[in-house]
Amino acid sequence: MNDRLGSSEWSVPEARSMVARLRHVASDGPEYDGVELFLALCDYLDELYGGYGFDRVYTGPERSALADVVRRVRGRNAVPDPDGERLVQPVNAAVTLVQGRTLAADLEASDGWQRELGRALHGLYSYLDQLYGGPGAFNELLTTVERDRVAAR
Repeated sequence: MNDRLGSSEWSVPEARSMVARLRHVASDGPEYDGVELFLALCDYLDELYGGYGFDRVYTGPERSALADVVRRVRGRNAVPDPDGERLVQPVNAAVTLVQGRTLAADLEASDGWQRELGRALHGLYSYLDQLYGGPGAFNELLTTVERDRVAAR
Protein backbone atom coordinates (compact mmCIF):
# COMPACT_ATOMS: atom_id res chain seq x y z
CA MET A 1 0.00 0.00 0.00
CA ASN A 2 1.19 3.48 -0.81
CA ASP A 3 -0.43 6.70 0.21
CA ARG A 4 1.82 9.10 -1.73
CA LEU A 5 1.10 10.55 -5.15
CA GLY A 6 4.32 10.23 -7.11
CA SER A 7 6.93 12.66 -5.84
CA SER A 8 4.41 14.72 -3.89
CA GLU A 9 5.02 15.22 -0.21
CA TRP A 10 1.28 14.85 0.30
CA SER A 11 -0.44 11.55 1.00
CA VAL A 12 -3.64 10.93 -0.95
CA PRO A 13 -5.89 12.03 1.96
CA GLU A 14 -3.68 15.08 2.63
CA ALA A 15 -3.69 16.03 -1.05
CA ARG A 16 -7.46 15.71 -1.32
CA SER A 17 -7.99 17.81 1.79
CA MET A 18 -5.39 20.42 0.85
CA VAL A 19 -6.59 20.79 -2.73
CA ALA A 20 -10.21 21.12 -1.59
CA ARG A 21 -9.11 24.03 0.64
CA LEU A 22 -7.05 25.52 -2.19
CA ARG A 23 -10.20 25.79 -4.27
CA HIS A 24 -10.93 28.93 -2.22
CA VAL A 25 -7.42 30.36 -2.66
CA ALA A 26 -6.98 29.78 -6.39
CA SER A 27 -9.58 32.05 -7.93
CA ASP A 28 -8.66 31.66 -11.59
CA GLY A 29 -5.88 30.83 -14.02
CA PRO A 30 -3.75 27.71 -14.17
CA GLU A 31 -3.81 27.15 -10.40
CA TYR A 32 -7.60 27.02 -10.39
CA ASP A 33 -7.61 24.73 -13.43
CA GLY A 34 -5.14 22.46 -11.63
CA VAL A 35 -7.30 22.34 -8.52
CA GLU A 36 -10.43 21.51 -10.52
CA LEU A 37 -8.62 18.86 -12.56
CA PHE A 38 -7.14 17.25 -9.46
CA LEU A 39 -10.54 17.06 -7.76
CA ALA A 40 -12.20 15.71 -10.92
CA LEU A 41 -9.56 12.97 -11.34
CA CYS A 42 -9.97 11.98 -7.69
CA ASP A 43 -13.74 11.74 -8.22
CA TYR A 44 -13.04 9.54 -11.25
CA LEU A 45 -10.79 7.27 -9.17
CA ASP A 46 -13.48 7.16 -6.46
CA GLU A 47 -15.75 5.60 -9.09
CA LEU A 48 -13.11 3.13 -10.26
CA TYR A 49 -12.46 2.12 -6.65
CA GLY A 50 -16.08 1.01 -6.39
CA GLY A 51 -17.36 3.47 -3.86
CA TYR A 52 -14.64 2.72 -1.34
CA GLY A 53 -13.10 6.08 -2.05
CA PHE A 54 -9.71 6.85 -3.49
CA ASP A 55 -7.64 7.22 -0.33
CA ARG A 56 -4.49 5.35 -1.32
CA VAL A 57 -2.53 4.25 -4.35
CA TYR A 58 -2.79 0.53 -4.92
CA THR A 59 0.47 -1.36 -5.28
CA GLY A 60 1.42 -4.95 -6.02
CA PRO A 61 -1.41 -7.43 -6.57
CA GLU A 62 -4.14 -4.84 -5.83
CA ARG A 63 -2.83 -2.52 -8.55
CA SER A 64 -2.38 -5.40 -10.99
CA ALA A 65 -5.93 -6.61 -10.39
CA LEU A 66 -7.43 -3.15 -10.90
CA ALA A 67 -5.28 -2.51 -13.98
CA ASP A 68 -6.32 -5.86 -15.48
CA VAL A 69 -9.99 -4.99 -15.06
CA VAL A 70 -9.53 -1.46 -16.45
CA ARG A 71 -7.69 -2.77 -19.52
CA ARG A 72 -10.16 -5.58 -20.09
CA VAL A 73 -13.19 -3.27 -19.81
CA ARG A 74 -11.52 -0.56 -21.86
CA GLY A 75 -10.61 -3.01 -24.59
CA ARG A 76 -14.14 -4.26 -25.13
CA ASN A 77 -15.72 -3.06 -28.31
CA ALA A 78 -19.06 -4.42 -27.15
CA VAL A 79 -19.60 -1.53 -24.74
CA PRO A 80 -21.98 0.81 -26.55
CA ASP A 81 -21.21 4.49 -26.46
CA PRO A 82 -24.31 5.90 -28.17
CA ASP A 83 -24.08 9.27 -26.49
CA GLY A 84 -20.38 9.79 -27.15
CA GLU A 85 -19.79 9.48 -23.43
CA ARG A 86 -16.14 8.52 -23.77
CA LEU A 87 -14.65 11.83 -22.70
CA VAL A 88 -11.23 13.39 -22.87
CA GLN A 89 -12.17 16.07 -20.35
CA PRO A 90 -13.30 15.21 -16.82
CA VAL A 91 -16.53 16.70 -15.53
CA ASN A 92 -15.91 19.96 -13.66
CA ALA A 93 -12.47 20.43 -15.22
CA ALA A 94 -11.70 23.26 -17.62
CA VAL A 95 -8.86 21.38 -19.29
CA THR A 96 -8.63 18.16 -21.28
CA LEU A 97 -6.54 15.23 -20.12
CA VAL A 98 -3.79 16.18 -22.58
CA GLN A 99 -3.82 19.82 -21.46
CA GLY A 100 -3.75 18.62 -17.85
CA ARG A 101 -0.41 16.90 -18.38
CA THR A 102 1.11 20.18 -19.56
CA LEU A 103 -0.57 22.03 -16.72
CA ALA A 104 0.87 19.59 -14.17
CA ALA A 105 4.38 20.13 -15.57
CA ASP A 106 3.94 23.92 -15.49
CA LEU A 107 2.74 23.82 -11.90
CA GLU A 108 5.63 21.54 -10.90
CA ALA A 109 8.01 24.22 -12.20
CA SER A 110 6.46 26.76 -9.79
CA ASP A 111 7.12 27.33 -6.11
CA GLY A 112 5.04 26.74 -2.99
CA TRP A 113 1.71 25.01 -3.03
CA GLN A 114 1.51 25.28 -6.81
CA ARG A 115 4.56 23.03 -7.09
CA GLU A 116 3.05 20.48 -4.72
CA LEU A 117 -0.23 20.59 -6.65
CA GLY A 118 1.71 19.93 -9.86
CA ARG A 119 3.50 16.99 -8.25
CA ALA A 120 0.23 15.55 -6.97
CA LEU A 121 -1.36 15.94 -10.42
CA HIS A 122 1.66 14.31 -12.02
CA GLY A 123 1.32 11.46 -9.52
CA LEU A 124 -2.35 10.99 -10.47
CA TYR A 125 -1.48 10.86 -14.15
CA SER A 126 1.31 8.34 -13.53
CA TYR A 127 -1.02 6.14 -11.50
CA LEU A 128 -3.81 6.32 -14.08
CA ASP A 129 -1.29 5.59 -16.86
CA GLN A 130 -0.27 2.43 -14.98
CA LEU A 131 -3.90 1.38 -14.65
CA TYR A 132 -4.52 2.03 -18.35
CA GLY A 133 -1.47 0.19 -19.64
CA GLY A 134 1.64 2.37 -19.52
CA PRO A 135 3.08 5.85 -20.05
CA GLY A 136 0.62 8.16 -21.81
CA ALA A 137 -2.13 5.50 -21.93
CA PHE A 138 -4.56 7.54 -19.82
CA ASN A 139 -6.01 9.69 -22.59
CA GLU A 140 -9.76 9.21 -22.17
CA LEU A 141 -12.24 8.46 -19.42
CA LEU A 142 -14.19 5.24 -19.28
CA THR A 143 -17.92 5.51 -19.90
CA THR A 144 -20.35 5.22 -17.02
CA VAL A 145 -21.08 1.60 -17.98
CA GLU A 146 -17.37 0.81 -18.10
CA ARG A 147 -16.70 2.52 -14.75
CA ASP A 148 -19.49 0.46 -13.21
CA ARG A 149 -17.92 -2.73 -14.57
CA VAL A 150 -14.53 -1.80 -13.10
CA ALA A 151 -16.08 -0.92 -9.75
CA ALA A 152 -17.93 -4.25 -9.65
CA ARG A 153 -14.70 -6.23 -9.93
